[in-house]
Amino acid sequence: MNVRNLTGIGILVVLIVAGFMFSRPQGGTPDVPDDPEAREALELVRSHPARNDPTLEDAINRYVKELKAQGTPLHRGKWQVGKERDGVYAVRMLVREKGFNEWIEREFAWRVTLKDKTIRVISLAAIHFMPFHELPPLPHQDQISGTLMESPLEMQPG
Repeated sequence: MNVRNLTGIGILVVLIVAGFMFSRPQGGTPDVPDDPEAREALELVRSHPARNDPTLEDAINRYVKELKAQGTPLHRGKWQVGKERDGVYAVRMLVREKGFNEWIEREFAWRVTLKDKTIRVISLAAIHFMPFHELPPLPHQDQISGTLMESPLEMQPG
């Protein structure tokens, strides 16, 4: 064999190994920058109380377990943390599930402010796990609830 053939085989082996490494499911290892504040933000989200579970992490685990029990093909991503500005981080987890015709991606995301240790929901999917008292108000909520609370007698003219 000449050098050219050996080089080609070497490149092929490297590509196969790299493809194998990147095609494996990434599991639960968090993707967190080497930043102690980012790790703190992640732990605040993971351990935060959920609506129907002890923690948000437990709520996501239960959601994934229920999908698996139904036989739904899925891919659970790993926790990701991104710095938005000093002391403020976005923490998220992606879950992709097989729908009827295509894959559905659900992003569970929260914004963490480390100064006051607050967690705010920033994605529609994550709203279902947050306790009701921590959800943001609805737009025009004061007008909606006022209309719903009026009795029919008050609404009649005369």
